[in-house]
Parts: sequence; structure tokens; C-alpha cells
Amino acid sequence: MRASDESRSEPLRIDKIYCNRCGQPLPRDSLFCSRCGSRVVAVNDKADDINQSLTGSALDRAAWLEEDRKPARIVTREDDDREIFSISPTMIFVYLWYALAAAVVLVVAAVVGLLGVSPAAAFIIIAAAAVVAFALPVYKHILRRREVYTLLPHTLQMRFGLLSRTVRNIPLANVQDVTVTAAFWQRLLHLGDIEIDSAAEGGKIVLNDIHYPDRYASMILAELRRRN
Repeated sequence: MRASDESRSEPLRIDKIYCNRCGQPLPRDSLFCSRCGSRVVAVNDKADDINQSLTGSALDRAAWLEEDRKPARIVTREDDDREIFSISPTMIFVYLWYALAAAVVLVVAAVVGLLGVSPAAAFIIIAAAAVVAFALPVYKHILRRREVYTLLPHTLQMRFGLLSRTVRNIPLANVQDVTVTAAFWQRLLHLGDIEIDSAAEGGKIVLNDIHYPDRYASMILAELRRRN
């Protein structure tokens, strides 16, 4: 009985190491696993300490091996401030207004030339016509640039305003449906409106004249499914 007790108290020697990924037994000097090719964690320098610590039964050794084979757990933190997309209404119609304003100025210049107005007066007339004609396109340009729709992980943010700014945040938890509508002429230009039914105050929200609206509607729906 005493002899058996002495044999049980002797430390177990580990002549092999084990792959942390697949558990394959390997020689102690191995650098890579012969089964899965993973790099072997450098535990050789600590082998003597491990040998000294494993003095118990085979159950203790099995428990250690099982723990060593567990894959590493990677924990990531979601960044709630990340921007999924940020879009504005199309500028096509603004460019059309610019083209119309340029046409008006050319017509005025042609009429002034036909009337034989003096150069100084002609310059004043054409300049005044240009200011009046381009005022509306410039205003619409700035207005479109200031209208921005941004999708965040938890909210749909809408920013409006020229001199003053209005920011509206719609929680995605309140969004009930997302629909894309496009008239025939919009489809020719790859445009459409994204209609969002929300349970929040204000009801339906419409993102007007968006390029490739199906793409952005799908991104909104994908974020809704991910949140649910």
C-alpha cells in the first residue's frame, strides 16, 4: 500500500505537447502542428513547471489537456457611433436649374446685342440677369447639400436647414416598414423615394430623390434584422 502511494505521488512527466487548436499530440520541440498546421504556443520553456504541477491522477491531466485545447475567445465591442451610410438627395435637378439659368443669361445677352446697347449698359444688364437667374439654382444647391440622411446602428438621422439646422433622430426600433417608390422618369435616372413607416411621432418619413434607393433601403432593412 505504501509503495502504491509513493508511485502515485511521483510527478507525471510530459514528453509531448498538444496543439492548442486541434489537440494533436506533438513532440516537445515542435513549432507547427502536423495535423492542422497551426503554430504551436511556446510552452516548452514552462514544461518543467507543468511536469512539477501534474502530480495527481490521469483525471487531472485530462482536465488540463481539455482546457488547453479550448480555442481563444475573441470579444469585440460594437461601436454605436459608426456610420453605415450618409446620403443626400440627387443634384441632377439642381444642375438642370443651372443649365436653365445659363440659357436665360445667353438669351438676355443676345437680345442686348441685337438692340445695340452701349457696352457699359450691356454689362450691367447681363450681370443683373445672371444674378437673378442663378439665385434659385444656388439656393437649391445649398439646400440640397444641407439635407443629409445618415444611418447609424440604432437610429436614422436626418439633418435639414440652411441658416438654421434641424436634426431629427428616428430610432430603428420604431421603424415598421421600408418601401421604395419610383415614377417612370425616376427609374430612367436610377432615382427613387424611400418611404419609412415609423411608430414615432411624425409617422411616415420620405427620403426624396435618392440615387439607387433599393441599395439603401436594403441596408436599412439589414440593420433592422440585425437589431431584432
